[in-house]
Amino acid sequence: MNKIVPARVEHEDLMRFLDGEVTPEERAVVEQYLETSSELRREVAIFRSMKEELQDLSFAAPGGDSVWKPIRSRITVPTGWVLAGSGLVVWAGYGIWAFLRSPSAILMKLATGGIAIGILVLLAHVILERIREYGTDPYRDVHR
Repeated sequence: MNKIVPARVEHEDLMRFLDGEVTPEERAVVEQYLETSSELRREVAIFRSMKEELQDLSFAAPGGDSVWKPIRSRITVPTGWVLAGSGLVVWAGYGIWAFLRSPSAILMKLATGGIAIGILVLLAHVILERIREYGTDPYRDVHR
């Protein structure tokens, strides 16, 4: 049986041709039209370039950041600091109260207190030095 040959090749047929989704008979018909029509060759070239450009697209947000990132950082960071700070103050207060009320010997309390105060002084020193150094740090704007 003879198949009826269409009067022209539609855009959908060209896209199927470029994607390799046509039967061998349909491929032959499209190739026959391509040999005779310069306009059809131009359309195929346009569709090929569009296909290549679309394959290079990614659906990730620009820079990988979402719109909500600055909002979350403005809400969660301060909230986290407030909760951590208040929890630390309550925990330290309870620890000091329990330490002072314990029936341990005064010498043990003084030794433990000396160790705790020494660690806190060293920690404060490191933090203050880092803050002072931050202003003159030549590598602070270097990002990996």
